Amino acid sequence: MKQYLAEMHSFAAVVEQGGFTAAAKVLNVSKGLISQQVTRLEEALGTQLLFRSTRKLELTETGAAFLVYCQRLGENAEAGFDAVESLRKSPTGIVRITVPVSFGEIFLNDIITTFQNLHPDIVIELELENRYRDLKSDPVDMAIRAGLTSDPDQVAIPLGQLSELVCASPAYWQANPPLITPAELIHHNCINNFHYCKDNRWLFFGADGPQSIVVSGKLRLNHYPLIRNAVCNGLGVARLPRYIAMAELAAGRLETRLDAYKSPRSPISLVYPYQGAMPLKNRLFIDFIRTWFHARPDLLETSEGAGLK
Repeated sequence: MKQYLAEMHSFAAVVEQGGFTAAAKVLNVSKGLISQQVTRLEEALGTQLLFRSTRKLELTETGAAFLVYCQRLGENAEAGFDAVESLRKSPTGIVRITVPVSFGEIFLNDIITTFQNLHPDIVIELELENRYRDLKSDPVDMAIRAGLTSDPDQVAIPLGQLSELVCASPAYWQANPPLITPAELIHHNCINNFHYCKDNRWLFFGADGPQSIVVSGKLRLNHYPLIRNAVCNGLGVARLPRYIAMAELAAGRLETRLDAYKSPRSPISLVYPYQGAMPLKNRLFIDFIRTWFHARPDLLETSEGAGLK
């Protein structure tokens, strides 16, 4: 049906302009040509699209249904020209993103700095918070979130999977009983993130099946970087996301235990509302974030098993 694109465009113009004469003027063609195109379209479809009279023009039921698709042609064409035009220029505008607090503190400084070196005219508005923002009604373009999204109006791009490592300082491990199995956590001062683990229950998966251990300790915090600092200072044992602990592990300030036991995995995704024509600034930032994390499998665990936590 590609040969009828001009006819569809003319039909939409007739309806939008309220008549053949006005449509011909807007399209800068003759009224006769417009009439011929609409008639040819009706013949191809085998149905009448318009009720014509000397006094008014009305859509048939079929015409009203078909008009939607004809109008989309014009909208898509305009969006296509805008996209090409934007590629000829340096992309500009504001990208608004909301990110969990600790995640943003660890990653977003490096991501934003590198991205803005590539696209200096794009403004990034970053909001760090742990509550979910409504991407439909709030002035936010995208979000990084843990967990799966069930909203059919949202697109979720997987970045990796979040899991946790059992960590403590070398001095703590030397001064306290060995930790070989999860059950032995009852002999340790466990620092819990009560924001995510309100019941003090740590779940593990090992060769002998799942184990659920209720831990206890003298310190409870709701912010992972604070927990990491407390653990580095020898105050106890904690389960830390890999991205929080990895720098301290590499420097020898933390050591892990129970590596044979895995914690539950939670997918990390970049989420944005579904939209037909996405602004170039948003597309560039989305593609950059996805590429950045895929190039760093040490940060988040991938489906292939590389280690992110």
